[in-house]
Amino acid sequence: MEHLVVRQLLYPVFLTDDITNALTFSDQYAFRPYGSTTAALIWIFHTTTQFLSDHDYVIIIALDFSKAFDTVRHCALFDKFADLEISDNVYN
Repeated sequence: MEHLVVRQLLYPVFLTDDITNALTFSDQYAFRPYGSTTAALIWIFHTTTQFLSDHDYVIIIALDFSKAFDTVRHCALFDKFADLEISDNVYN
C-alpha cells in the first residue's frame, strides 16, 4: 500500500512544475523508482572520474546518515505534507 501511495500520489506532487511545491531530487537516489545504492555509487565514480580529468586530485567526504532519521518528529513531517497539493484523503 505504501508503494502505491508514494508512486501514484506523492511522486507526481514532488515532481510538479509548480516552483512553490517542487522539490529537487536530481541528486537523490533513495526512494526513487530508479534509485539504488548501485546507482548512487555509479554517479559518485562517474563524477569523480570527470573531476580527475581536469584536476590532480579530488577530495570526497562521505557521511553515514543511516541512523539519523530513525526518529522523526511526526508533527514536522505532517506540516511539510500539509504544504503539498495532495488530496485530504491521502493526507489523512
